[in-house]
Amino acid sequence: MKIPNHLKHQPIIKLEKYAKIDGNYNESTTDAQGLSLGLAQWGNSDLSVKVWRHTGTKWSRQSEELPLHRVVDLTSLICGALYFTKHGKLPDVSLDLSISDNQSLQAALKNTLNEDFVKDNLDIPFKRLSKMLKELGY
Repeated sequence: MKIPNHLKHQPIIKLEKYAKIDGNYNESTTDAQGLSLGLAQWGNSDLSVKVWRHTGTKWSRQSEELPLHRVVDLTSLICGALYFTKHGKLPDVSLDLSISDNQSLQAALKNTLNEDFVKDNLDIPFKRLSKMLKELGY
């Protein structure tokens, strides 16, 4: 689905067929139709990424727009959660991560982020990310 170019967020790089690769969702169950990196709606010089949601009849006002650094930080948070599920502790990184004291929530995290979930939902995106980071020299 074509991402609009006439709204305040101005896409520069677009992934317009995102519904085809949206994790464990498929084209009939996802409302996320595209992703873009572009000029932020709140300022002409700021870059942001946006998830474009479509209701089936129109573009949703609930489409999220985030500054680039927050998306990378969210990815680090996901990696921290995966580390916790494998090792029972948070990684020793330069983020000030903390874990809930609620044992039920910790158990829910471990039960959800199991090997099958990672294989079905995160393996392909992480492999794409790893390849791109290596190509960028990280």
